[in-house]
This record gives sequence, structure tokens and C-alpha cells, in this order.
Amino acid sequence: MIRYLEQDEKQNIRELYEECFTDSKALTDYYFTNRLPNNFVAVNEKDGQLVSALHLIPKTAVIGKLKSRVMYIYGVGTKQYARGEGCMRDLMNTVIKDMYQDMEAFTYLIPTDQTNANAFRKFGFEFVMDKPFTKPMENWKKATHSLILRKADHSDLVRLSIFAKSNTESKYKVTLSKDADYFKELAELIELEGGEIEIYVENKVIMGYRVWIDNKIYEEVLDPSIQSMSYYENEGRPYLMARIMSVRKTLRMLGFYGNGSVIIRISDPVIEENNGTFRFTYHHGSVKMDRLDDDVMPEIDVTIGELTAHIFGYNQIEGLPSVAEKSTVFINDYI
Repeated sequence: MIRYLEQDEKQNIRELYEECFTDSKALTDYYFTNRLPNNFVAVNEKDGQLVSALHLIPKTAVIGKLKSRVMYIYGVGTKQYARGEGCMRDLMNTVIKDMYQDMEAFTYLIPTDQTNANAFRKFGFEFVMDKPFTKPMENWKKATHSLILRKADHSDLVRLSIFAKSNTESKYKVTLSKDADYFKELAELIELEGGEIEIYVENKVIMGYRVWIDNKIYEEVLDPSIQSMSYYENEGRPYLMARIMSVRKTLRMLGFYGNGSVIIRISDPVIEENNGTFRFTYHHGSVKMDRLDDDVMPEIDVTIGELTAHIFGYNQIEGLPSVAEKSTVFINDYI
């Protein structure tokens, strides 16, 4: 049976969580005490036992110029003895359909390796963002003259949020809303996992920040005027996967470039409303999506994963109007 746990049941998932993941006890305690109560947990039960689970963490995303709730899928796991029996397949398909009914635009997750990524592709997920490689330490530029690099403290968090929101929402088409709570939660994670937030300050104005967790760069945002101070390389590795829930809603928030129309056949094995042949008419960013009979010949034939990667600018599909440039998604997540 697939269902969502009630608030007083959520702690029952810990045994399954600890079997599937190797987080430290401190991090697991923190998650179950401070984060889990605000999340949703979907489970698959067999013979009264919780055999599969996934956690849905609500996030506020900025998509285009609009804010929308999206779900970060986290803690996807199945007990060892029940793996290969389709428990997670049934659970994931149910949750995806539920998110469509809840009018979510898209959802996202961070696979641990290529094997997991390939498994998630079966449900329509595709990579939409790379995590840049870090430059060798000898290539890090040092702050000089009026530009100061120092460790942030609690009193900086509100100003840091104002800087981050301004810079990320103007640069990226899809990002998380970086309010003060975003940095408060980051500070709590840093205390657990080790690390710091360092900030660049010039004439008392924050010009950038870099978040370190467990000796790795978690996130870096710099004002364009100091971009040369970046510790990031230009290349990176695939990092974040997404799946569009509602093609119609996502395109209304982002829109195609240019004017015209195109007939697309979308293959979505989970969400029937996305599956079929559609005419997309677009003009100055607005998009109209009309379902056509299945015998109409499409100009372009795509899977929902391929369309997701195209809409988020990661892999452009030839002949399909553009929505965004590559590197237009900026989402980093932990728990």
C-alpha cells in the first residue's frame, strides 16, 4: 500500500533511512528533529512493513519572474530484501502523479552516481545543471586593496540574503528563493558538517559569498564585477536532475523565445496529461498548448526527460524554439 505518513508516524522511517544511507548520526538526528516534521514522506508498505520511502522537501523556487512551490525529492530508498520487486517504481509513479495533481511545475533531485541517474531517467528525470569543478588552490585569486574576504557571522545573514536574491534572480531563470531562512539553515548544516560561509566585502557592501561544507564548495555567488575571484572552473560534472510535472504550467512561467508554432509529440509514460501530440503557439513569451489527435504528424518527437532538459537549457533540441540558455538553472541542495 502506498500512502503518506502522518506527522506522528514520520519517526518510524528512521530504521529504513539508516539502512539506506550513511549520514553521520549528528546529521541524521538533525534531519529527523529539525527538518523532517516540515516534509512529506511517501511510503510503500508490504505486510505492515515500510519497505520503500521517499521524502518530499518543499522549496520556494523562482521560475522566470514568478515564485512557485516545488518539491526536492530526497532520501529515496528501499529495504535490501525488497529491492528489485518494483516497490520504488510504484511509489515514484504515484508521487509523480500526485505532484501533477497538486499543480507543481517541476520536481528535482540529486543522484548519488550514474547508476542512480539512469534509474531516475526511467521516470522522466534528466540532468539540467552541472556542478563546476574547483580550481587548484594555487589558481585562487586573493582579495586585495578594498576588497576583503572574511568569514560571515550571524549578523551578516540578512544582508547576505538580500545580495543573493538580487544576484541569482537576475542571472538565472530557475533558482531557489534565497531568503534569510535559507542562510540560517545553511549555517546550521555548516555547524554539523564543518565548513563556513565566507563573504567578499567592499566598502561595507557584500559583493559575493562562498559556502564551504565538508571541505567542498557547496555554493558560490559573486557580483559580476568580481567574477575573476571565482574558485570555479568553467567545466563541471552533471549534478542536478529535474522532471517537468506540468508542461503547460512550466512553459507559461518561462515561455519560448520568438514567435511561431510547432507540433510536438511528447512521450510521458507516467502523466497522461503530458503524453500525446500538441501544438504549441508562442508569441513574445506567452505559450498556448493545444492537444491534437494522435494521428497528426508531429514536427518533433521527444520524451518528457528530453523536453525537460531542453526547457531548462541543458540540452537543446534542434528545431524546437529555445526557452533558456545553458547554465540557467542554479539550485544547490543538501537536506
